Amino acid sequence: MSAQAAFINNGSEANLSEIINDNLIVSGSSVNVLGDTKNNDVSTEPFFTSSPDGSNSTATFLIEITSMLSKQSFGIYNGDDYVELFNGADEGSFTTSGGFNGPVTDNANRAQVSFDISGGSYSVYVNNQKKGTFASEEFGFYLGRGGAPVIYSDAERNGGVERFVAIQGKGQRINLGSEITYGCSEDTPEKCVLWESDDYILGFEDGSDMDYNDMLVYVEDIVPVPEPGTLALLGIGLFGLGVVRRRKA
Repeated sequence: MSAQAAFINNGSEANLSEIINDNLIVSGSSVNVLGDTKNNDVSTEPFFTSSPDGSNSTATFLIEITSMLSKQSFGIYNGDDYVELFNGADEGSFTTSGGFNGPVTDNANRAQVSFDISGGSYSVYVNNQKKGTFASEEFGFYLGRGGAPVIYSDAERNGGVERFVAIQGKGQRINLGSEITYGCSEDTPEKCVLWESDDYILGFEDGSDMDYNDMLVYVEDIVPVPEPGTLALLGIGLFGLGVVRRRKA
């Protein structure tokens, strides 16, 4: 269950560096995301929990660059239990124009969910309805098809292949798309989102090119779990999830 290294390729499509540094970051330092994760700004830690500061968390669907975009789903899991947050009907804030190899452009769309601590149980709520129960407060992320997970943030569940990466914020201001950060620009950075140290851009790889741009999601107010099963020692509280979704009309 421990993290493994991955190698992020510069493929023929918009690569991870171009998407983040050229399209998302408006002000602040760039991130080094290509190549070996042992030597860059990318983590492959598989498990997270809610930030201990008690802030509500938000997941924003950024972009998919894959032929499976209408069939894929995204969610959280704990053991064999899982809860879907986005599905094939949702669209990211950005898209590639002119095919998969085209430039990244604003999609004028919003697909966003929020989750928060809601008492002393492991029940997971979506739109105020209970959708599942987890065995502990830690969770991983998954990419799914047909309503079920097929790719996990834990490489051991992918046959030992690392198909998930996470990039931590360092105080940059970022643009999450016109529907979410309206008016965000270099001249008005205060209208952009502050990418803090407990906020992560998550990337998945669903094929063989290993560029990790097949689905990108921005998740706020989460912290990685060093090793599964240690949360009780850390004294981290229990959590529940409440999700609010708004799609493009």
